[in-house]
Amino acid sequence: MNSSQLVVNSLLVLVAFLWGIGFAPQRLGMETFEAMAFNAWRFGFGALTLIPVLLLSRLKSAEFFNLKVIAGGLVMGLVLTGGAGLQQLSLGMTKVANVAFITGFYVILVPVIGLLLAHRYPLITWLGGVLALLGLGLLSDFDGEFNWQDTGLQGDLFALLGAFFWALHLLVITYYVARYNQFVLAFYQFLFCAFFSTILSVVFESQLMPTGDMGYVWALVNGVIVVGIAYTLQVVALKNAKPFVAAIILSLESVFGACIGYWLFEEVLGFYGIIGAALMLVGCIMSQWPEKHKPPISEKDKPTISDVL
Repeated sequence: MNSSQLVVNSLLVLVAFLWGIGFAPQRLGMETFEAMAFNAWRFGFGALTLIPVLLLSRLKSAEFFNLKVIAGGLVMGLVLTGGAGLQQLSLGMTKVANVAFITGFYVILVPVIGLLLAHRYPLITWLGGVLALLGLGLLSDFDGEFNWQDTGLQGDLFALLGAFFWALHLLVITYYVARYNQFVLAFYQFLFCAFFSTILSVVFESQLMPTGDMGYVWALVNGVIVVGIAYTLQVVALKNAKPFVAAIILSLESVFGACIGYWLFEEVLGFYGIIGAALMLVGCIMSQWPEKHKPPISEKDKPTISDVL
């Protein structure tokens, strides 16, 4: 591993760690905020955090006020709204550890979405997916019957649906970051995510403001650390990261998140929950195992994410 790759992988570990500990202010924020309102504030704070970075980078106005870059940020922000919104809803219904591990399921969904791009994956990828699904069932205490009165199950399903958006978000970032300035893209995606979250909050929730001043504190902490720093580092790192390595490293978010749930909220997974979490983590790693000696597809014949979007 060369030094540049070591730096990229180190950034990804930092991102996974910040995402994991970020579950704490997200859960605490739910005590005074509704889900979409909290996201509106934290992503708004995240966008503000990037303004000094944009000013120091001395961007040309053509790089910032570029319709294609703005359109890319809009797409990224829309997908981010789906993933972050469903994740925030789930945090109010189920354990932090459950949300953390189920969110990590997105690395299984990446190859599934890849089928739409005419990609093919080895058997180990699908075996990893099966293991992760079994782990998900154990983690969620699923007994074969859907009981919609069980808020824990509802939260797990919201987190699972959110994982689809996180998978799509990873693919969208990979597409746009290869074409445009990563800091500008990050700023616009935060701005649009805050905007869409505000609209959803106004339409579907009772109020946009928190019921206590600590809500602003948790939104600010999460907005600066998780949104402003971690999500921006993700965009920067994915420009030069190896996809399968990046997915494995980022899946460590679930481990850090589970630790936060245990230390701060005294959440215990239980015997089957621990087995389920372990199966999900192993399945995620297996699903990203690289293929050997497969001839590359020519750029002319290779479909891109734009064929799906």
